[in-house]
Amino acid sequence: MPWDYLIVTAANELQAAAYGAQIRTRRELGQLSQVREALVVPDAGGCRIGSGGSTLQCLKEVLRREAALQHLRILIVHAGGDSRRLPAYSPCGKIFVPLPGDVPSALTPTLFDRLVPAFLDLPPGQIVVAAGDALILFDPSEVSFQRDGITALGVAVPPEEAARHGVLCPNPDGGVRLYLQKPSIPEQARAGAIRADGWSMLDIGVMHLDANAATCLLRAFATPAAQAAIQSHGIDLYREICCALGTDATFAHYLTAARSSGSHVDEPVLAALFDELHSIPLNLQPLRQCHFLHFGSSRQLISSGLELITRDRGAPPSHTTIEISSEVQPGGRIDGTDSWVEGCRLQAPLTLHGRNVVVGADIAEPFELPEGGCLDISSGLGRQGEPVCFVRYYGVDDTFKHSIAQHATFCGQPLADWLRVAGVPDVEIWSRYTPEAERTLWNARVFPAEKEPGAFVHWRWMLDISHATSEQKRSFLSADRYSSAEIAQRADQDAFHSRRAAIRACEIRRSPARFLAGDSPISARELAFALQNSAEIALMTADLLAFVREHADLELLSAAIDILCGEGDPPLDAIVPGLTANLSPATKAWVESRCGPLRPGQPAREWSARLRGAPAANC
Repeated sequence: MPWDYLIVTAANELQAAAYGAQIRTRRELGQLSQVREALVVPDAGGCRIGSGGSTLQCLKEVLRREAALQHLRILIVHAGGDSRRLPAYSPCGKIFVPLPGDVPSALTPTLFDRLVPAFLDLPPGQIVVAAGDALILFDPSEVSFQRDGITALGVAVPPEEAARHGVLCPNPDGGVRLYLQKPSIPEQARAGAIRADGWSMLDIGVMHLDANAATCLLRAFATPAAQAAIQSHGIDLYREICCALGTDATFAHYLTAARSSGSHVDEPVLAALFDELHSIPLNLQPLRQCHFLHFGSSRQLISSGLELITRDRGAPPSHTTIEISSEVQPGGRIDGTDSWVEGCRLQAPLTLHGRNVVVGADIAEPFELPEGGCLDISSGLGRQGEPVCFVRYYGVDDTFKHSIAQHATFCGQPLADWLRVAGVPDVEIWSRYTPEAERTLWNARVFPAEKEPGAFVHWRWMLDISHATSEQKRSFLSADRYSSAEIAQRADQDAFHSRRAAIRACEIRRSPARFLAGDSPISARELAFALQNSAEIALMTADLLAFVREHADLELLSAAIDILCGEGDPPLDAIVPGLTANLSPATKAWVESRCGPLRPGQPAREWSARLRGAPAANC
């Protein structure tokens, strides 16, 4: 059964534009075909309004387009956030983090591509609200959305694990007595959440709402006071909404649960919300099993990436360095263990001493990182609008969210100590108007910008500040430096994704059997996309012709050329300039025997039609 809307939430307009571009690409490639309309909805006014506030905003956006919510299927995936624990991917957002996976596609799979299809496979219902910050592995066929109100998917876990999330206290009839938000083990015991087998029921972050429940939510937050609370404090879906639900919930329970989990909404507003929300039935749909893979921090990229590979292959990988969307050229290689290398081009050895993350680097000469050292490089615009490359070195466990008073670290040691050893006064790093309690690594201007991407090699000393020379320290003070908060705004999103698309195209060119042959080859649209994004389209086309000549269906490549023609009929040398020069003598003879001599100005559609009509056989 098709879905009427897929809605992805975003933190702001900039992130929404980036998400929208990625979703449009997937739609153009024929993915998400079961969705009638895909939207990205940013938090209004640039204010962080919480998962509850953004859920309400998504429902309002649908009602701007539709007369009512009844009879609509809507999937809302929450993906707003600045990924402060995952700096390498803060520009693209956590939901579009590339993931390992042997998927025949022109796009490297991302968290979105692994997560959203499972949600779209859920059974018929009305409105599904899901968290998009982790890969949730479950069987959609276990699920039923037949009960009125709100149905939460849950799985039994040890109370220690449940204490970090939402916990459901079920009734024997499948309803829920109480909803607890991040309850301690004693709190779970007092509420009767711990079952006879010693486990508690964890809310996995996927909920179904029928139209009546959604309408009740909208009504509850329609008052001026509730609207003001959304804008000033944000409304959390679990803290301010779910904790009000359940047959045994009282206002005292709701108030205590909301306050203990961080709510700052005024008590009279919470009281009014409880009166409206408490009547919504809350149900539990238990799952036999469910697993979570978190990709929310630099360390989790490695641990969850390895677990995902193990699950996909049914056995642990022989090598524990994860290589994704990277081009290893002659002379290049990766030596190391327990590391993550993504979006890189390697012409020389990269040596990693463990627990390393390297993203977006061009390795043109031998390079190594110490244990726990991370490097990411992204292109963007500097403060004067000039093109720059942002260079970030940091430690795998650095705490970008914490302030100096909360023991924030940088390059594996306390941030305050790093600055002291470097001889850098606070005024060089933060504005004097930034309160000390808000001085974090996230907003610290400690990351240099360079004109050339290869200049990152000059800053590796930042990982070992105790051995930095006086000249290196002076260069840091005089450098054009940026904070991660600024980089998230100034990074070039198109360049980030274009780089990965070009590397993927190279991968298709070098391993055509994996993508063009077999039971599930890529589509003609995807092949056209890969050709369009190739840095060497003529060489790629020539190599693919050599492959399809003996091993694959000519229809696929021919159709891809037709797609590249667009609405017109351009000459072949405009679509694939330099093709003749890149063909081997044998492939050139074979092509010309089928399509006639390759001549300047030859219409591309005519050439591809002749190619399509020829049998794939040796000449």
